[in-house]
Amino acid sequence: MFSRILGVLTAAFALFPASGTGQAPKTLATPSRIPVTIAVVERLSVAGAPFLVLRRTDVAPRDVILLPTGADARLLSEAVQTLLVARQAGGDTAVASAALRVRPQRGRTSQRPVLPWAQRVLADLRRAEARPIEGVGSVPTVEIWLPRQTRRGAPR
Repeated sequence: MFSRILGVLTAAFALFPASGTGQAPKTLATPSRIPVTIAVVERLSVAGAPFLVLRRTDVAPRDVILLPTGADARLLSEAVQTLLVARQAGGDTAVASAALRVRPQRGRTSQRPVLPWAQRVLADLRRAEARPIEGVGSVPTVEIWLPRQTRRGAPR
């Protein structure tokens, strides 16, 4: 009987660490979502650009989408899709700082789909308090989380 109790106690100590949490220690996992800050600015620094996507290596926030004050859900969707393409090509975290802009395509017959949550994010952005963003200024911002674009285990 004593050996049976000892066996149960030994198994319990092996399964439940002495930390008192009652759970096995967790390994560090790669996040499944990566943040991006969306900001509204009075004027974009590049004339004629509908929006700017900043990918930065040395300051936080790392990825920033700058939208003009009159942005709609379609423009936000276009900016987010541009960032997702950049992340697919260059990795979820930028290896070099860059400012991306997209020129409107002439002759395009189909429009990209509007993201179903884009209007809600814009509403949140219009109610947001201004906060300082290095290199941009003090502007209204919201943070959203986008799915990873680099396969796990793939070189970055």
